[in-house]
Amino acid sequence: MRSTCEELGVGWRLLDVDTDEQLKAKYTDHVPVTFVDQELLGYWFVDDEALREALRRGTPRPITDDWLLAHH
Repeated sequence: MRSTCEELGVGWRLLDVDTDEQLKAKYTDHVPVTFVDQELLGYWFVDDEALREALRRGTPRPITDDWLLAHH
């Protein structure tokens, strides 16, 4: 994921779900969980081709802590 994002010149963020009890409760059995522009891309593994396609599609929307906590 890091190399794909760097290659395409887009920012990315890694969040350890074990650092928040609500996120841990929701995602601990599904990690890694990948979001692109606030939309769920997938669980359990990162599909590089799907990631590339999603990153090329639209205007990036940052995922803030507030957004994460509000959507689980």
